[in-house]
Parts: sequence; C-alpha cells; structure tokens
Amino acid sequence: MPRAGCLVIVVVLLLLAPPPVRAGQEPPPRTGTGALLHARCQLYFEFLGRTGAGREDTFNQDPFGMGYCAGLVRGVVIAAQSFMPERVCVPRGTSIAQVVRRVLLYLEEHPRERGELDVEIVLRALEDRFRCP
Repeated sequence: MPRAGCLVIVVVLLLLAPPPVRAGQEPPPRTGTGALLHARCQLYFEFLGRTGAGREDTFNQDPFGMGYCAGLVRGVVIAAQSFMPERVCVPRGTSIAQVVRRVLLYLEEHPRERGELDVEIVLRALEDRFRCP
C-alpha cells in the first residue's frame, strides 16, 4: 500500500478513537463539529502566541483539542493533495499553522457551517482557500 494510503488509514483510525477524558470532565462528542473544531483551533493559536507560564496554562486547557485541530487539518491536507491534486493546491512551504489559520478564517466567515462535520468543513475550507489554478 502506498505511504499516503497508509497515512489516510491511520488518520481515520485516530479520528474514530475516543479522546482521553480527565476525571470530572464530560467526554467530547465522538464526531467533531465545526463549532468544536473552531474552539480547538482558536486555543491552538492562543497557545502558539504565548510564552512562559501563559503558554503552559493554555496548553493545560485542552492539549488533546489543540493536537486534534492541527492533526485533523494536516491529515485532510495530505489526503486532499494525494487524492484530489487538481482541487487542493497548498503552496510548498506553507506551514500547518498557516493552513489552520485559513480554516479558522473560513469558519468565522461561514458560521452556519459550524454544526456540520469537521472533516467536511476542513475539506471545503481547503478547496476555498487553496483552490488550484
């Protein structure tokens, strides 16, 4: 199996796995919504922009969520570039943080889509923000 195919399978399995839950917290929904992704990606950017103790405090709020945000976006980018190269063209050298920012902007411009499945929203955002010429 090609490497990209294996990666897609791993990403799908990770998305289906239940996230860890801390004592006293309610588990997040098994299937992510755009609203949940928006909150997690905002926290991811808050974390990236902090230094010192503030950075650790931000990380402790939802480390799984921040990783989920970056990992989901990265997985969809890889899958889209592998299986839909004529529809999604992320420029070489674009960081995952830059792509996540574009997804966040898409979610802010399309608030009605936040109730939809996060994977589908990321793909639509990629097609909108990184459309091939």
